[in-house]
Amino acid sequence: MARLIKKKIAGSTVIEVVIAMVIIMVVFVIAMKVFANVLNTGVSFRNIKAQNQLNVLSKKVEELGYVANGQVQIDSVNYELVEKESDVKNMASLEIKATQQGKLIGTVNTLFKVKPHAEN
Repeated sequence: MARLIKKKIAGSTVIEVVIAMVIIMVVFVIAMKVFANVLNTGVSFRNIKAQNQLNVLSKKVEELGYVANGQVQIDSVNYELVEKESDVKNMASLEIKATQQGKLIGTVNTLFKVKPHAEN
C-alpha cells in the first residue's frame, strides 16, 4: 500500500468560526429587513380592491339616492357610509371609509342627488 501522508491540516479556531457566523447572520438579517420593507411599501392588491369597492358603493348610493346601510363588511374590510347634508337643495354629501383591522385603507367623498325612498 501506498504510504499515508501524515500532515496536519490547518483549521480555523473557534473564534474565527463564531465571527464568520455572526457576519453571515448580520447579512441575512439586513437582507430580510430590506425584503420586508420592499413588500410593505408597494401598492397592495388589498388597497386596490378596497378602492374599487369604495367606487362601487358610491355609485350604488348615487343610483339609489340614499344610503341603505351605514355599515357594510365585504371580505373582512369594513365600509362606513356617512351621509351629510349639503348646502345645495336635494343634494347630500357621502363619505365612505374603508378599514381593515382598525387600519384605514381608503376613503371616498362624493355628492349625490337625494331621492325619496320608502323605509321598511
